[in-house]
Amino acid sequence: MRPYYKYIMPIVVVKLSMLFIISCNADDYEQKDETMQFYVDTSLLSTSIYLEDSNISLRPPLGWDAISDIEFEQLSKSIQNGDNIFDIRLNRVFKSVDGALMIISQVQSKLYNFGYVPPDYVDLLSEQFNIENIPTLKFPINKIPIIQYLINTDDFVIIRFFIGSNISYQIDYIIPRNIYEKELKKIESSIGSINKQKEKK
Repeated sequence: MRPYYKYIMPIVVVKLSMLFIISCNADDYEQKDETMQFYVDTSLLSTSIYLEDSNISLRPPLGWDAISDIEFEQLSKSIQNGDNIFDIRLNRVFKSVDGALMIISQVQSKLYNFGYVPPDYVDLLSEQFNIENIPTLKFPINKIPIIQYLINTDDFVIIRFFIGSNISYQIDYIIPRNIYEKELKKIESSIGSINKQKEKK
């Protein structure tokens, strides 16, 4: 099986050697936390974006800008042509001047409740990164179901989560370890900003 997201390296200028991300196991939760709270500092966030074809909005970290149209098209084609575990469509990509990435992808599946993920994903992920412990949480943010996985390597940290809505989304925050502490409050605020769009009256 070809590792997921290896296409990022030649396209987005980020020096994260051997960056591979796979998808996750929705059935193996190490922890369930129905009361998790994220501190949201709006001064650390950009303006709201809306996830295409869904009722979900969120705010990228401040200073993380959209990649160029050329980079986006190259990355999108690479993902479409790749041997992915399930079909996804690249939606948006943001990056910081220090090389952190926020990658938003729409899951192309009619299965709900995270049923599109394979049952053996955590094992594949552990093997790919050569790490044993992958902290996993299932919790709601503003009544929106979320699955979150934390992947720690020597060089970078990946916070991956899936959003369960009318349309499912996968979002990856990829942060070089040397700037992780500096960016953490921004990322926490960004994740905590996930919300449902207000219905128009």
